[in-house]
Amino acid sequence: MSSDGPNLGSEFRVRLPLGPAPEPRDSRGGSEAQAFLSRLKIVVADDNRDAADTCAILLELSGHYVRIAYNGRDALELAETFRPHAFILDIGMPDLDGYALAERIRAAVWGKGALLVAVSGWGREEDRRRAFAAGFDHHLTKPIAGGALEVLLESAGGAASF
Repeated sequence: MSSDGPNLGSEFRVRLPLGPAPEPRDSRGGSEAQAFLSRLKIVVADDNRDAADTCAILLELSGHYVRIAYNGRDALELAETFRPHAFILDIGMPDLDGYALAERIRAAVWGKGALLVAVSGWGREEDRRRAFAAGFDHHLTKPIAGGALEVLLESAGGAASF
């Protein structure tokens, strides 16, 4: 420690010995490198800001890279530059609903292999059929059961490439 006098600040130096670093591990017991490979780029689109923000926070806590759009048109524009591995899309957005958005994503070269998950308050069999016809891989009815979304994303984790 050194100082030029009262009220002139102080300088502190800390020296730490170098030693072999342990292999980093994530909270699930895998290595940090393995965790990196399972991270996905995800777009969450929902006109309900609280729902979109909450979903994004939970996905980020799981280690994913997340971007949020509060309407379908912004989600499509974002996806064209972000090129996500997965989409979590609300069906009932007013400007460009989830069905139309899924069709546009599937029509794009970059969207053909993406994982599309419909999240909706509409859970009738007719709603599910319509979602699959639009190009969705999965249909979840709100509120989403704990862990259901992460299980679906883990199945896509092997497809992640950065």
